[in-house]
Amino acid sequence: TRQREFTQAEIEYFVNPKQKDHPKFALVESTVLILFHADAQLNAKDPVKMTVGEAVRSGLINNETLGYFIVKTWQFLVSIGLKKEYIRFRQHLPTEMAHYACDCWDAEIFGSYGWLECVGIADRSAFDLTAHANAAKCDLQYKESLEKPFEREVLILTKKSGVDIMKAFKKDGKMVKEFIESQPQEELECIAKKLETGDADVQVDGRSFTLTKGLAVFERKKEKVTVNAFTPGVIEPSFGIDRIFSMLLEHVYSARPKDDKEDDKQTRGVLSFAASSAPYKCVILPLDQRIARDKRYLEMLDYFTRELCEQGLSFTSDESNATIGRRYARNDELGVPFAVTFDFETMEDSSVTLRERD
Repeated sequence: TRQREFTQAEIEYFVNPKQKDHPKFALVESTVLILFHADAQLNAKDPVKMTVGEAVRSGLINNETLGYFIVKTWQFLVSIGLKKEYIRFRQHLPTEMAHYACDCWDAEIFGSYGWLECVGIADRSAFDLTAHANAAKCDLQYKESLEKPFEREVLILTKKSGVDIMKAFKKDGKMVKEFIESQPQEELECIAKKLETGDADVQVDGRSFTLTKGLAVFERKKEKVTVNAFTPGVIEPSFGIDRIFSMLLEHVYSARPKDDKEDDKQTRGVLSFAASSAPYKCVILPLDQRIARDKRYLEMLDYFTRELCEQGLSFTSDESNATIGRRYARNDELGVPFAVTFDFETMEDSSVTLRERD
């Protein structure tokens, strides 16, 4: 489904890949969601209702942080006016999951086109920063200070081998030496093992360099570790703003039933926007033209609108000759949730009538 524009909003939330607990997960773990997990899709079963806490503990949702953002996405969609029963979360199938992703869920909203994907919430592991670090040739690891430093044995290139490699590869020597020294322990162990039986090739900046047994010599050394360095993983909720708004219009629209006694042949539509998503928060209405022409009304209106502006609340007004009922209906069609009516009592005691659309 395509709109005329494509507007996307994303959150990049970085986590320790080995510790994906979330400090606020306990606040949301009892939230019940409609989950369409991969097994249910593959076995032609219906989606299930369960708490996000159950889903995380059972391994259905990979980790707490991912579960937390799934709930926050649901809360956001409900808060702007989408109906709870028409929001579900569908897990990506193994065939559509990105190769680097740990888990991925789509928030789907039901409308006239069926279930439509509107938000993607993915655990992209450490793929993004690793790719950036490799392309930019810079260190993007996070350094976490340890409360209790410890010693560990590490494999390193000897100083003599470093010098020999720089001489052997001439102008490329420094680049090759720095590349080897920057490799994680697992990769250095792999190179050293290959050199026990022959040569080892390394790929640096798209080019291949051959290391011989006598050229690259490693030694084991004990070092004190004071920081835990790791490349952060990322949880990425990605919101399709246009699709969400299209579904919102479908969910909040309704037609008010006609009264048999009414002469009005026109169907009166209503946009039941939540106050948080309504373009105008309220409409200001004088009861009739006698109020609209009263100097006291103009003075109170000026004071009241300034108060609304100070609170950052958007508003509109309707001082037409139509009856108050028709003006209420007119603003219901525009999705305005509140109406503030100035009547004859207002002229006496400065009180107004507040009408809530729903």
